[in-house]
Amino acid sequence: MHVFRVLASGLALGWLLASAACHPQPPATASGEQSAFAAAYPARLNELRDAFYDEEKRARDALPGLRTPPANLRGDERPAAKALFQHADVAGRSGYYADEALRQEAFDHLFEDGRGGLRRRVAGAVVYTVKQKKCGELDCSEELANELGSAAGYAADRAIERQAEQSLAAHNDASWYLETHSGKFGERNIDGLTKHSRTLTRVSFVTHVRLELYRRELEDLLEERSRVSAALERDETETRAALAQSDLAKTQKTTLERQLSETQARRAALSKELPLAESALEDMEGRIETLHKDYDAMLAALLAALDQPAPATPEPAAPAPATTPKATPAPSGAAAPVDRNSDVAGAAR
Repeated sequence: MHVFRVLASGLALGWLLASAACHPQPPATASGEQSAFAAAYPARLNELRDAFYDEEKRARDALPGLRTPPANLRGDERPAAKALFQHADVAGRSGYYADEALRQEAFDHLFEDGRGGLRRRVAGAVVYTVKQKKCGELDCSEELANELGSAAGYAADRAIERQAEQSLAAHNDASWYLETHSGKFGERNIDGLTKHSRTLTRVSFVTHVRLELYRRELEDLLEERSRVSAALERDETETRAALAQSDLAKTQKTTLERQLSETQARRAALSKELPLAESALEDMEGRIETLHKDYDAMLAALLAALDQPAPATPEPAAPAPATTPKATPAPSGAAAPVDRNSDVAGAAR
């Protein structure tokens, strides 16, 4: 299944670049009659719908926070911040950023499918190495070796994610602008501006590029529906015919029975997914247009806010004047305290 997703991401990128360059797409043939494609088809319809709505929701959830620029920008920093966010908006629409974002998406699918295995291999290698060595003068315990292996596995995960973040930032013109003009901003603002601009670029990409690619891929897939349906029906018929042979080995019969069960399940899934996919396709174009409008309103509000003077910093409150505590009066009937420096006290002595 991950191969299907990787190929789909590649086709989406190819369509994007071909459309941008006004060149025809490569002469690839239809895939609907192929059994491997037909087997993955119902699940891919479901994945496309879910991916579209998930990306749309994440973009929408980010819009309110993007409307307001990061706090603490001084008046002389605001023009440069405005230029930074304009670069971020344009970068998200660009083929250079989209190329890398889609490449990482394909890699993420492969990595996610193999993440557990990668962790186990890294952890296993560390555990094996630790057990062969000495920790000081004592052998390392089994528990310590497993803890080190687990930590190494998660560290490998984080290293890959960090490398992906850096690679995507290198394809983001806003990151280039921020690095080049960092002297125009106070050090206190760099982290906030970095996060804000990267989020803006991602939302721009989803709004202007990614959702449309999902829509086009779904549209393409639905053109294959009749061929896929025929391919699944053909596979079921051929598998039933093969099972009817009397001289089948036990292992072969078991394999054919499994294939028949899986094909029947796919045909049932196709009957369920097709109407949902057709309805989603009708809905997608309108949702993309609405998101465009909401994104444009967000960007206009953000840039307009940066055209305004920086909010005045409130003056620190003056400290309250010190007060002399009042003496507590003596209880009624009690003798007054004697002032030993007075003449009376001296006379008494």
